[in-house]
Amino acid sequence: SLNTLSYLILNDPQTAHAFNSKLASVYKYFLINKERELITLQGELEFIENYFFVLQVRHDNKLHLTTDLSNHHEGSLMILPYALQVLVENAIKHNEFSDDNPLNIKVILNGEYIQVKNNKRPKAYHVNSTGIGLRNLSSRYRLVCNKDIQVEATDYEFTVKLPIIISNLSHA
Repeated sequence: SLNTLSYLILNDPQTAHAFNSKLASVYKYFLINKERELITLQGELEFIENYFFVLQVRHDNKLHLTTDLSNHHEGSLMILPYALQVLVENAIKHNEFSDDNPLNIKVILNGEYIQVKNNKRPKAYHVNSTGIGLRNLSSRYRLVCNKDIQVEATDYEFTVKLPIIISNLSHA
């Protein structure tokens, strides 16, 4: 990120300013929420939008994020902090993407789950993966709310369903 920022300062100061602001928001989110078990879905979405901006700049806009939260109940839906970030990083790590074939990530509120979907274009080379990210996320969900994530994979799409946690208290 700092290399990207250095390049932008010299070549695109306006984008550098926006990048710096979003990057600062990402780090602030990490510092504020590192000890929390839950965060509002709205808070996590604001974080992921800032984080995704940083990723888009780093990857020359070869990544696309869409959200469909039309059934969203402001403030009562909770999620584990960084859950969406783990899934976005997982999609980037395991897939090839380009200008012609971008990586499309969708966050959809659907019934009892927040679904995070991405198109699959596995990298041509073997990705050294331990699977710790998804296992850790699954363990955290079981620990915090006694529910588990669901993973579904087809030849064309990878989906992770995060259980919705409803709370009357605001944790963010």
